[in-house]
Amino acid sequence: MSEATLDTKPAEPAAPAAPEAPEAPEAPAKLDFERAEFGAPAARHVQCSACQSAITTAYYQLLDKVLCSSCRDAVNRSSEDARSTSAFGRAFLLAGGVALGCGVVYALFVHFTRIQLALATIGIGVLVGRVIQSVTRGFGSTKHQVLAVVLTYLASAMGYLPAILAEMNAGDDTQSLGLIGSIVYVVLVSAFTLIAPLLDIMNGFSGILGVLIIFFGLRTAWQVSRGVGGPIAISGPYQVNTSPSPTP
Repeated sequence: MSEATLDTKPAEPAAPAAPEAPEAPEAPAKLDFERAEFGAPAARHVQCSACQSAITTAYYQLLDKVLCSSCRDAVNRSSEDARSTSAFGRAFLLAGGVALGCGVVYALFVHFTRIQLALATIGIGVLVGRVIQSVTRGFGSTKHQVLAVVLTYLASAMGYLPAILAEMNAGDDTQSLGLIGSIVYVVLVSAFTLIAPLLDIMNGFSGILGVLIIFFGLRTAWQVSRGVGGPIAISGPYQVNTSPSPTP
């Protein structure tokens, strides 16, 4: 009888047929094909990226963010408010104030050090762009980016103001200017200040390098102030998969 007991053990090698079972879990992966771009569509629920609440019925998508219906409505309202005329006015005032402050500081720096630092344009672009971004809350459009670039350029051009004033005041005629002469003087100073960064390209390699740095600063302002742009493309609704996973 003991031999019969031992004879039953060789039957165990039949178990290798079991590895075929792990192939069954591949079936649930087919449930992902309709919404594979959204991360985890086969789950019983998804999570709203804004309020972190679980979504068990339908969800919407903005770029790579999943939104519930309430947050979708909030995003639409925020985008409309951020692109309103009043919001653009706030962006102009706040960013304009920052640009003016940066321009004055830059002009004083150039006046006392006699150093033209084109790299300052990059910092100005970052500050102006962030102010506009804070007003628009990320829903800014092209007009906000154009505003950031213009304000950054004006602030950067103020660094040339000390040298232009020194040249304009070199003669003695500026002391006896009348009303018309004063207006012409201000217009000329403003015009020369605006074109000075572009004329700097005639100063050889250093001038070309300075213009390129200014261009990079303007590009920085454009990128930092960039919002969603265009219509707010919220796609959906997408149904959350509520069907139970098949049992292998």
